[in-house]
Amino acid sequence: MSQFCIYLKMPTYLRQWLIHRHGGCEPISLVRGSAESDFLKKSTVKLPDGIIPPTQQEGEVAIAIPYYKSHDPRTYNYLSDIGKNCLLQMLKNDFKVDLWEYLHDIDRCGSELNALIYQFMELRGIKEDGTTSDSIKKIYQRKKNCFRTIQKRKNFKNHSDFK
Repeated sequence: MSQFCIYLKMPTYLRQWLIHRHGGCEPISLVRGSAESDFLKKSTVKLPDGIIPPTQQEGEVAIAIPYYKSHDPRTYNYLSDIGKNCLLQMLKNDFKVDLWEYLHDIDRCGSELNALIYQFMELRGIKEDGTTSDSIKKIYQRKKNCFRTIQKRKNFKNHSDFK
């Protein structure tokens, strides 16, 4: 495993989920061939002159830069702030997909949403800190509202096609 890392600041629930998803320890080793791993391969560059290599700060997660023969992390180990933001957005999207895949079928069965959120958190290694379950619930509600809007548009379009 590479000792060269990217450090990303992210919400606590996302950090806990990511660490749990990738084996439970830091630095996180991304799955080779995953979108995130490929992104790091294409986006890491040589450390610019005058830039001090970053160290891990409070609230940041360490992500190991994957080794590729053609893209050695000993040479290519710097990710710009824009690149870090792109990687963070990719990880947030992965979280939303995981949340949606777990909840959307069960939620329609009439189960208590809060209990389902806590079950999701338990299975994904996310600890409650007083606001975590509310944050996750809001993320799910936004995805659900988006899904319903798309469904309504499809139904309206299909209905108007028959006229």
